[in-house]
Amino acid sequence: MKPPKLRAKLALFYAAVFTLLLSAVSALFYNLLAYQLDADLHSELRERASALRGYLRFEGGHARLVYDVNDPEEAYFVGNATRFYQVYDVAAGAMIERSPQMEALGFQYTPEEVNELVRGPDFTRLDTDQVDIEFYNCLVHGTEGHPYLLQVGAPLTLRNTTLRQMLQVTLWLIPSGILLALMSGWWMAGRVLRPLEVLSATVREMSIAQLHRRLPLSGTGDELDQLAKTFNDMFGRLEKAVEQMKDFTANISHELRTPLTALRGEAEVTLARARTESDYRTVLESQLEEFAKLSKMIDQMLTLARAEAGQIKIARERVNLSSLAESLVDQMEPLASIREISLTADHAGEVSVIGDSGWLERVILNLLDNAIKFTPQGGHVTLRVSRFSGEAVLEVRDDGIGIDAEALSHIFERFYRGDPSRSKELDGAGLGLSLAEWIVQAHHGRISVDSLPRKGTMFRVSIPLAPASFSPANTPRQAQQRD
Repeated sequence: MKPPKLRAKLALFYAAVFTLLLSAVSALFYNLLAYQLDADLHSELRERASALRGYLRFEGGHARLVYDVNDPEEAYFVGNATRFYQVYDVAAGAMIERSPQMEALGFQYTPEEVNELVRGPDFTRLDTDQVDIEFYNCLVHGTEGHPYLLQVGAPLTLRNTTLRQMLQVTLWLIPSGILLALMSGWWMAGRVLRPLEVLSATVREMSIAQLHRRLPLSGTGDELDQLAKTFNDMFGRLEKAVEQMKDFTANISHELRTPLTALRGEAEVTLARARTESDYRTVLESQLEEFAKLSKMIDQMLTLARAEAGQIKIARERVNLSSLAESLVDQMEPLASIREISLTADHAGEVSVIGDSGWLERVILNLLDNAIKFTPQGGHVTLRVSRFSGEAVLEVRDDGIGIDAEALSHIFERFYRGDPSRSKELDGAGLGLSLAEWIVQAHHGRISVDSLPRKGTMFRVSIPLAPASFSPANTPRQAQQRD
């Protein structure tokens, strides 16, 4: 059995809420109407009893009403008020006076019931086969303070008929309201979901080749517009990712084809005629260098792929960036000396960050290697570590050949390399700076570059400083996965 669609769920939910609300309002109105009818009847019975007490006279154990029969208003009031009325002697528990209507009903209280009525509530209800009557029980005193129970009643026919009609109307109204709620809920749900269906149909029609398309916006700024905008942003990211994958595939093909072609050509030339052992050794040594370059490039590509897939974890430990930079300058000093380049380190005391020392070391080594590689003989490379606005700032500055303005915006792209003529020793695959950018961003930092052709280049890395309260003992160290 298929689950109900969202439109049906919304319509049912709307109908259920409307039914509960209508039922609650109907029940409340019914009870309020019953309460108001009872309150009006009780008020009228009190007024009747209060007025009758002025006309009531007790003589010789009997009760009678004394009024001016020639006064129409007085006669009408007494006649109307005494349609259902009784008087009981409380001491004897006997009935001493009652109206003809009560006599016709043939009902009479026992002495015990009379005493209970005197002690009981002001209002009691008498249900008979002919009529239901609401009585007001009033204690009055005759001569010498003798107690009598005066009961003044009114039929409940009009009240019960009104409530019954109200109940019948409610029983018809609720099913009609449920049906109306279902129909209106179905219509409203369809109208609300129609733009969503249009969005869904448009998305289903889109393919990899159509990622440039965008969903239409109504311009209202409502939730559906926000959903469409979210989809459009996602399509933009997918389009960019697909383009990057295409570029990545093309770049890999180019980068791998060149060295493999060279290796194959060299092997074919070597096998074309007999060679001495020394010749074979020379060829193999040359090929080993090419294999090393290929292995390095593949390792970098795998590292970037794992990084983008979230498979590489960054350790959380306090790293003394000043000490790390100084030790790496000492490590790179022999390479700089061979090229007759001055390599110096400068730092403003201890500057610590929270991160992974291994990955940070890789960033610094990459920047130093690039600076030395593109600085001519007799040049200078400086590594400086400082603090600024709550951040650790690492700067690698050289006075080398610089970077063209056109290349600056692409410097961190994978496989991007500027004009090879700027360095005869350009042997990288264009992945080092991409990896360095990922490492810096993984440390919640940023990396930037400033350069002028033939003037030099400066790379700046900014990472938040380590808080004074940070301690490796209370921070779990994540497993490091390095290549």
